[in-house]
Amino acid sequence: MKSNTQKTTFWYQLKEYGYKNFFLSFDFVISIVILLFLIIDKILGTGIFLTGTNELTIGIIATASTLFAITLASLAIIFSFSSSSFVSFLKEKGKLSSILFLFWSGNISYLITIVISFMYLILGSHFSLLKDSLYILIIPIFLYSLINTFYLLATVIRFGHFLDLYDSKTND
Repeated sequence: MKSNTQKTTFWYQLKEYGYKNFFLSFDFVISIVILLFLIIDKILGTGIFLTGTNELTIGIIATASTLFAITLASLAIIFSFSSSSFVSFLKEKGKLSSILFLFWSGNISYLITIVISFMYLILGSHFSLLKDSLYILIIPIFLYSLINTFYLLATVIRFGHFLDLYDSKTND
């Protein structure tokens, strides 16, 4: 039996959310397709896609950092409106994991984007092959993060719907 703390980990939440739901989600599939296009472009040397620049990478870091902070703040706001009985209600309806996991996946992808972008800036000036490889990773992960942020907005809206549903149920 998992402890309550273990049930809040990324891997547990991923399992609860569903591997299939995650790996076949629109944002994940689009990111993989973009990754494949970037890899093919690099292998064939067609130069169709923009190559990375330090300025673009700094812009990605700034955007990812800002959106990371916003998603953390929105999670804090969501839980400030929640009571323990409402969280139990979400668990009963099987909705808590889907809410929590989107925050997990979004924030982890922002952090990965930031870390890889810093590696690009720091190591890229010394290792050009590494610089190209890191850029090929930065773009699809950042794109995943942006699309995931849209889903987080939908999650916040769903949260409001469930809160209304809960209030209706408890006030009857």
